[in-house]
Amino acid sequence: MSRKQGRLYSKVAIITGAAAGIGKGAALLFAEEDASLILVDINEEKLNEVAAEIRQMGGNCEIVCGSVGLMKTAEDAVASAVNAYGGLDIVFNNAGIMPVGDILDYEEETWDEVLQVNLKSMFLMCKKAIPEMLKRNGGSIINTSSVMASLTEPGYTAYSASKAGIIGLTKEIAVSYAEKGIRCNSISPGWVETDMNVRLAESMGGMDKLYPIIKQQQPLGRMATTREVAYAVLFLASDESVVVSGSNLSIDGAASAAI
Repeated sequence: MSRKQGRLYSKVAIITGAAAGIGKGAALLFAEEDASLILVDINEEKLNEVAAEIRQMGGNCEIVCGSVGLMKTAEDAVASAVNAYGGLDIVFNNAGIMPVGDILDYEEETWDEVLQVNLKSMFLMCKKAIPEMLKRNGGSIINTSSVMASLTEPGYTAYSASKAGIIGLTKEIAVSYAEKGIRCNSISPGWVETDMNVRLAESMGGMDKLYPIIKQQQPLGRMATTREVAYAVLFLASDESVVVSGSNLSIDGAASAAI
């Protein structure tokens, strides 16, 4: 008996920030669900490792190494999808950076870099991806925002601003292309088990120092796994969410609901 087709069977997806964290988690899950993938990241070594893992499980993927803040990377990713698989159905704009610093100490160059990588990159990818999606009479775009788009703390000047901007961009695209079959949604994760948060814990002296903060901010009492976040992205990417567009899905263990 043949294996049941996955929820993304015959779909072609671009995933940015695919070398680690939420992007890697989504890439592995999408491959399990039979999507053909274009993996994008600036870290070529780790990107190749993820691609090798996907190919070993029998999945289809190509890689594009480059900064998501550059138009060329968006062009290369979309061209790779078309050349390798004949079109494009899904974009998961996930790549991002999170420098910390008070606004009085923030360098203009750092502000520009955060906005370019976190927000402009999504504009560039959507600009290049939407025409290909229109050729297929629709598609799904998912953008990674953050709980810190609306709930923040000192030191995240550019990060919080960029993540709030992502929600606005998401809603505008959703409204503009709803009648043409293109859906656009965002996700807002809270604490997630990523390399970034592991490094944060190390800088604080270990995970034992970080977990009291997580328990205070996230009623769930623990970080989400990248796999758990990826399942939410999978829903938004699949045809199961065909009438969901313009939404921001909180994946934060009730952090945004708490006082």
